[in-house]
Amino acid sequence: MFLQALRREVRGELFDYQLLTHYLRDVKYPRAKIGRLLKSGEIIRVKKGLYAFGEMWRKGSISLEVAANLIYGPSCISFEYALFRYGMIADRAVAVTSLAIGRAREFETPIGTFRYQSIDKNKFSVGIEYREIPGEGGFFIASREKALADVVSRIKTPLSLADFRFYLIEEMRIDEESLLSLDKQTMKEIGLIYHNKLVDKLILL
Repeated sequence: MFLQALRREVRGELFDYQLLTHYLRDVKYPRAKIGRLLKSGEIIRVKKGLYAFGEMWRKGSISLEVAANLIYGPSCISFEYALFRYGMIADRAVAVTSLAIGRAREFETPIGTFRYQSIDKNKFSVGIEYREIPGEGGFFIASREKALADVVSRIKTPLSLADFRFYLIEEMRIDEESLLSLDKQTMKEIGLIYHNKLVDKLILL
């Protein structure tokens, strides 16, 4: 069966339309076959052109981080989702949040909500890290410093250093030790690109 062959080739749980149709090349009506596979739950459509194995074929959980990079890009995980992943905030983000070169987008999918905020190329490229997940592939994610800078750069109200610190610790509930352990050099590099007064203040905490 072609799904068995596809399952053997794909390391993780996600695959694209091109790979799927490659394994359906001997099927007379591949689109109709894909429709039946979707209806039976053997595969699920994450978004147009991107699929995941259904539970009966699944080897493990679907990586939301890998999915986020594939759904829309170029993009990288950032904002609240990244801060939660780093253990800097206690509350899990309701959506997987990312930066993207392109217009802001939001996708409601069978595996979750994915939100993308637009950023220019210069700001996008600083402070990005690549993480490999064994058996799943990899994804790009903002460093702790960049993810925090991305969050605070959305604040439009001017804040004194004391008020800014209060906001981060009491309102955003960011772990205080995490703030103290931020890499100052990385923050300086980000600050030079972001040109944001509150991002600059992160160095002073």
